Amino acid sequence: MDIKLRQAMLKPLVRRQRNSIDEEAILSAYKRLDNRALGIDLLRELRDVIRDLGKKKSKRKFAGINDAKKQVALARALYLSRKITISEYVYFAVHPVEKIFDDWMTDGTYVNEFSAINKQMRKVERAHGLRDGQFWKINDAPEEYLKLNDEWKKIYDKLFIEALKEFTLVDLANLMNRNHKKFDRLRERGRRSVAHKNEIELIVRDIIVRYEEDARRAAKAKAYSAAVVCLGAGLEGLLLLRCYRSSFKSVRIAKKLPRRMRPRYIDDLATWTFNNLIEVCYKAGWLPSISTDYATYNSAGLAHILRNMRNYIHPGRYAKDKPWSEISERDFKDAYSIYTLLLSKLAGIGSRKLKSLANQ
Repeated sequence: MDIKLRQAMLKPLVRRQRNSIDEEAILSAYKRLDNRALGIDLLRELRDVIRDLGKKKSKRKFAGINDAKKQVALARALYLSRKITISEYVYFAVHPVEKIFDDWMTDGTYVNEFSAINKQMRKVERAHGLRDGQFWKINDAPEEYLKLNDEWKKIYDKLFIEALKEFTLVDLANLMNRNHKKFDRLRERGRRSVAHKNEIELIVRDIIVRYEEDARRAAKAKAYSAAVVCLGAGLEGLLLLRCYRSSFKSVRIAKKLPRRMRPRYIDDLATWTFNNLIEVCYKAGWLPSISTDYATYNSAGLAHILRNMRNYIHPGRYAKDKPWSEISERDFKDAYSIYTLLLSKLAGIGSRKLKSLANQ
């Protein structure tokens, strides 16, 4: 075929936005890389702090403001150098400030700020017959006390935001002031990443739900490729979670699979492939057939359909199997239907429960 004719017939069907890589975008990219390098340099300067924090059997108590500042600086350096996530940064940076702030709360530093509101709260307590040392459960307190309690929290949060700024955590102070729920969520995720990092089943469950949420958001924005990929990843998580719940049985079945289907590291379920998980769940009976008035469907086969759709995240696979095609809304709805039915089987949700969920 003539080269010019071929070029005319194969003009791009989609084009990158003309301004997607302009001078401003390039300069921004350089700045982000420089910030990352800056974080690495800061880490080198903070080697003594890292060594002190890394002492496993250290019983050294929190030494005060200077130590808090060092830990904040370390957290910032770790975050800038991409060694920790944003949630870990929030936790590691805020935690030492919280300790100092608690000291300030108990040593009378803020006695004037809370004096008036504390008097009003004590007055309400006495009016309702509460003695010193007694308290209400939160749902039992009178309305006027709950309102005062909300005011007390506002004062507390305002002072804590000021404390964050004193420790140069202006970014986190602004986040807490602008979006308190997001701040609390990130801090809690950071805490769990330190204190509960071995709770694999709960972690996987959390990941699955976030994949489901991302799939819905992507579909709403008509980003169907991203939505299908998230559903596929979510199904892989569901299968992994089911295997974890019966780990001994899963490992026993995995050992009996043909060599080509057998996991490479049988005792480490987190390393199993999507294909491994489907085969084990099918052999274990956790993927039973699905029957309708029209047909009976093989659940493992449905899982493989969604697995193959997920694999179109690989450009080479996509180009070979579905050349020039687009993931459509119909593809997403098919994937979502498969995901919903397999979720019902893996989670043991009956048809009545599914109908009630659909009507909510």
